[in-house]
Amino acid sequence: MKAAVTTAPRRMEIQELADPVPRPGEALVQVEVVGICGSDLHFYEGENPYSNYPQTQGHEFSGRVVALGTPGGGGQPSGGAVRVGQRVAVEPLVPCGECYPCQRGRPNCCTRLKVLGIHIPGAFAEYVVVPVETLYPADDLDPELTSLVEPISIGMQVVTRGTVTGEDTVAVFGAGMIGQAVLACAADRGARVLVVDKVASRLELAGRLGAERVVDAAQDDPAAVIAEWTGGDGAAVVVDATGAPAVIRSAVDVVAYSGRIVVVGISLQEVSLPISMFTRKELTILGSRNNAGVFGQAVDLVRRRGEGLRVLITQRYPLARAPEAIEFALHNPAVAEKVLLSVHDGAEAG
Repeated sequence: MKAAVTTAPRRMEIQELADPVPRPGEALVQVEVVGICGSDLHFYEGENPYSNYPQTQGHEFSGRVVALGTPGGGGQPSGGAVRVGQRVAVEPLVPCGECYPCQRGRPNCCTRLKVLGIHIPGAFAEYVVVPVETLYPADDLDPELTSLVEPISIGMQVVTRGTVTGEDTVAVFGAGMIGQAVLACAADRGARVLVVDKVASRLELAGRLGAERVVDAAQDDPAAVIAEWTGGDGAAVVVDATGAPAVIRSAVDVVAYSGRIVVVGISLQEVSLPISMFTRKELTILGSRNNAGVFGQAVDLVRRRGEGLRVLITQRYPLARAPEAIEFALHNPAVAEKVLLSVHDGAEAG
């Protein structure tokens, strides 16, 4: 099979690899469409602490089941029975099932977690092998919308961690793909959502996805706008989708008393917070990683609101141009919201 293999930092090659063979409890999936994620860019640059080469990246994808491993060694699909020939969305996490977080129903932060495309071969390839229990039937969705399920699941985890309801005001800092996914999931719960970013095109997209208010941080003071928007209360929930220490620090100021802060942005930097605000506001500060048991909810949201979410797709490349596609996404963050690789339909860049 053909695969786009990252062989070293900033080096990706199209190679011929042996077709993978499913073991008991596994499925062989023919990849249709796969998205390029921010974590793929970090891995490609060598900035992901789990970067190891060579590796076939990719974990946001749609595909069709082409073979199942022999019986006797695996679980049941999480989204219901699947059959050969069926389109599926794939939850790209393989937890150990034995460590403390796994035993507590938090496999997303398994201490020995393996992620497709990071620790094990991923979907920048014509075929990939995955555990059967990670499959979710998606015959009613087209390949592109199916590939959006995984990033939407990250947003679903954020709103779940933040216990977002229709009574809440939610301020989302960062309008990249994950920030947009949080917006979509929070708005779907009926919350009022404000989105902050410095890129006008991203803010325009947030408005199309249902943001009640957008703030251009390059021109306006987000704290002042949030105070006005909430009648002086502050946002019930503040989400950091940037990983920037300054943004996380400001979240403490703009969140409401008794509010919740959810950090989903990734960074190796440190941030200083005023201790008095923890008790004065009685804050709840949460991290959010991957998803824990909400992938099916993400499938459902895409089913109901898929056509509205399609605006997130900004560029399309065939697999043969994967090196060009990932370089484009890396150097054009203002216009590359979700870049897709079409593996079997031959779509050209758009």
